[in-house]
Amino acid sequence: LHSRGLRFFKSRRPEPTLRSVADLVFPRARVCVFVDGCYWHGCPIHFRVPKRNGAWWTAKIEGNRARDARHTHALT
Repeated sequence: LHSRGLRFFKSRRPEPTLRSVADLVFPRARVCVFVDGCYWHGCPIHFRVPKRNGAWWTAKIEGNRARDARHTHALT
């Protein structure tokens, strides 16, 4: 990205008041990128609930999804 002329920050808060760290922040364009991995963000194609502590993992992944939705709404 840098060699193509794009200037960005890695692992930075897109907004100072938001308790969230984006993977990439392009401040001039006012764009932030979150790389949501299949496992921790509950990809409907690849994620499978572990056999042990299934209820805990289901709640954990749903909490991650809810947090992602709140951050997306706040940044939009």
